Amino acid sequence: MRWIREHTKATAVCAAFALLLILVLVSSQTFGESNILGRSAGTLISTAQRPFAYAAGFLDARLSVFFVSKDLATENAGLKAQISELEQELTAARLSGTDLAELAKLSEVLNYAGLEDAYRLVTADVIGLDESSGFRIFTINVGTENGVAENAVVIDGNGLIGRVLETGERWAKVISIIDETNNVGFQVFRNFEWLGFVCGDGSGGLTGYMLDETASIRDGDRLITSEIGGIYPRGLTIGKVTKVEWDHNSTMKTVQVEPAAYFKSIKKVTVLI
Repeated sequence: MRWIREHTKATAVCAAFALLLILVLVSSQTFGESNILGRSAGTLISTAQRPFAYAAGFLDARLSVFFVSKDLATENAGLKAQISELEQELTAARLSGTDLAELAKLSEVLNYAGLEDAYRLVTADVIGLDESSGFRIFTINVGTENGVAENAVVIDGNGLIGRVLETGERWAKVISIIDETNNVGFQVFRNFEWLGFVCGDGSGGLTGYMLDETASIRDGDRLITSEIGGIYPRGLTIGKVTKVEWDHNSTMKTVQVEPAAYFKSIKKVTVLI
C-alpha cells in the first residue's frame, strides 16, 4: 500500500492498462453482438485503435516521403550524369567541327600552293608566348621527336605564320612573319613578276618594299610567298596590301600589308616537314 501511495501516477497507469486489457478480453467475446455490451466493446476497440492507426499512418507517410525522396535523388543524380555526358559529347563535336573546318581551310591553302604532296604535315597547339612579344614569337607542342627542324615553315588555314626558330625534343619556338627581324620574300598574285620583301612593322602588321619600283602594285593586291631567300616555298598567302607609298629617300615603292593570318589569337598551326 505504501508503494501505491508513493507511486500514484505509475499505479494509475497500471490500473488503466489492466482495465483496458480486461475490457478487450471481454469485448473479444462479445464483439459483433447486438446487445449493449457488444456495442460498447466495438466502440472501445475502435477508440483504442485510433492512436495506433494514426501512428501507423504517420509512419507510413514519413516512410513514403523518405523512399520517394531517395528515388528522386537517385534519378536526379542519373540525369546529372547524362547531362554531363551530353555536354562532353557536344564539346567534342564542336572541337571536331573546328578541327575539320581548319583542315578544310588548310587543304585549300596547300592545294593552291601546290604543296600538299611535297611535305609531311604536323599539327601543333600553341602552348606559350615569349613574354610581351604577343604572337611574334611563340612556342608549340611538337619538336624534333616529330621531325620538326629549324627553319621548318609554319602555316594555318589562312596562310603563312612563320618559321621554326628553335627546337627541343617535344617543343619548338616559332618566329612569325609579324616579327621585325623576319624577312619574307613575296610576289604579287596579280603579276608574279612583281617581287619584294616584307617584315613585321611592330604593330601586328607588315611593311615592305618592291624590288622593282616601276611595278604597278595597288591597294587590295594579294601577296604570296616567293622562293626568294630559300626558306618559304612559293605560293603561300601572306596578306593583302592596304597602302602603297613612294619613299623618296630610298627611291623605293613601299607597301603596308594586312596579314592573312589572325595573329591576335592563334591556337593551332601546321608545320611543313
